[in-house]
Amino acid sequence: MGRGGMRSAGRLLLEALFPGRCLLCGQWLILRGDHPAPVCGDCIGGLSPILCERCVTCGMPLVSERGNCTRCRAAAFSFETNVAIFPYSGPARDLIGMLKFEGRRRLARLFADFAVRSMDGEREHLPVVPVPPRPSRREPDAVERVARSLADRHGRQVSRLLVRTGGAPQKSLSLTERRENLRGMIHIAPSTRGSALPPRVLLLDDVFTTGATLDECARTLREAGCFQVYALTLAIEE
Repeated sequence: MGRGGMRSAGRLLLEALFPGRCLLCGQWLILRGDHPAPVCGDCIGGLSPILCERCVTCGMPLVSERGNCTRCRAAAFSFETNVAIFPYSGPARDLIGMLKFEGRRRLARLFADFAVRSMDGEREHLPVVPVPPRPSRREPDAVERVARSLADRHGRQVSRLLVRTGGAPQKSLSLTERRENLRGMIHIAPSTRGSALPPRVLLLDDVFTTGATLDECARTLREAGCFQVYALTLAIEE
């Protein structure tokens, strides 16, 4: 075993012996079973995936509507459908924020476990394509970490078919502004050019806000030869 393998094994041993406290309730995790992520079993059980009627396009929970939500009736997207695991609120939002902004890398395992449970039907055997981060990032982002956990923990095929070459932060932009901001910024990865792309893929992203990022990624993939692009997101803004 090389130095890298020894360090990894040592880190796993330390995490098993000293798993720390639950990030949500603060309870000590030691002697409380398996800990794929620093969240206790009670808090994991308290997370609320979307199980109700949802928009057939974006995955938004629906109350009185059927089929498409109001937003998706007025917008055309290049992806087939998106399944969002959680509403972007409460503990799920807190954990996604910890994964994205606080470096809580082990949370990627938790979200990968939930993602696998959502990959039913047409999504179950599709190659997973992570939405690419802005090129300024030096470390793997939340989406890439979840993708790695899907590959390492669950044996899912991950195909990094896309790269992003620019684009300003999109937090305060509308759907139209986001689409314009991303236009021409998503490309097929150089290592993939000239090769046949899978006919059907599953895009993976963290939060569905307006759908502009998924739309641009899906459009790029379809123009390069993918016939159907499905999407899976950790959460959706309501």
